[in-house]
Amino acid sequence: MRGFFSNPWIRWALSLAFLGVILFFLRDQLDFLKMGIQQIRHVSPVGVALTMAALVLSFVAMARVMQIMLKAGGSPATLKATTALTFAANSWSATLPGGPAFSAILTYKVQRSWGASAVLCSWFFLLSSALSTVWLVALGVIAVFYMGASLNLWSLIATFIAMVGLSGAVYWAANNPDSLARWVQKLTKNRAWGFVEKLLGSIEQLRSVSLTGPQFAASAAWSLGNRLFDAISLWICIWAVTGTAPMFEPEPNNTTIAGVLLAYTTAKIAGSIQATPGGIGPTEAAYIAALVATGMTAVEAAGAVIIYRLCSFIIMAIVGWVIYFIYFTPKGLKANESLDVEQDTINSDSNRQSAIERPDT
Repeated sequence: MRGFFSNPWIRWALSLAFLGVILFFLRDQLDFLKMGIQQIRHVSPVGVALTMAALVLSFVAMARVMQIMLKAGGSPATLKATTALTFAANSWSATLPGGPAFSAILTYKVQRSWGASAVLCSWFFLLSSALSTVWLVALGVIAVFYMGASLNLWSLIATFIAMVGLSGAVYWAANNPDSLARWVQKLTKNRAWGFVEKLLGSIEQLRSVSLTGPQFAASAAWSLGNRLFDAISLWICIWAVTGTAPMFEPEPNNTTIAGVLLAYTTAKIAGSIQATPGGIGPTEAAYIAALVATGMTAVEAAGAVIIYRLCSFIIMAIVGWVIYFIYFTPKGLKANESLDVEQDTINSDSNRQSAIERPDT
């Protein structure tokens, strides 16, 4: 029975069935969704085009992070190649059962085909994820900080200092794994907790490659750009539906920039569980709830979120699959690769290569 429920296809089907049951019993309470869908008919094509442009820039920014980090480890990769991989990996993550795991497999296999070592691939996953998470949390904290507060020069300066401080902390951790490991061991007093061992194992991977100051600054800036362009696409959708762009000061029946950031971070956290394909259901609910709580009507919030999700989830997933079939399938990369087999490959390669030379550039 445990094996039955551990099957990702079964979990996927059960999640969709559970979501369907909820929607069935709440069907008489969801009039705002119907009205929200009707809002799409009145949206300007310019708004949709700008949303797509912002989303593409978000993906390119993430691809640039990958290119910089792989180059730091001695693996040449063009921006065109990393952009194609970013789109394809997103489509796997968003649409396949157990998508994030299979997305990681695709990314790993392609990076290995570019000459990256197993250790370099693991290092990339670790550091890029750390930067992305730091910026997501930072945007959420900033949103809460500015909710109901008037904007002034000193608050902007404080925000800038906090952002630089956060990126500096990640840079220090990435380049001082020994000190970081000792700090973790001191805080946990060497207790044999499972998460401590995993954390120390992740820290060990930081020894693999070292980023120079300019390389790290560029990676951090592009990683922040990835988050900001994604959030901007949501902001554009709200403007396209309401006809009024959210600004720092609240308008009647509209949210603010802080409200958009709060909705964005809340929904991203809710969607990270991904119990359904692409986080369908919980993600939309989180977006709508946060936007309504920060001033929007339920109808307009639903309309903006539906447009945003159609663009960021449906259209981008379709584009990613098209890129995958055109760019990667001819190279023999197939979606039915076994996760267990691939993980064994990663582990064996990691064991054979204890460390790689730190690059000077």
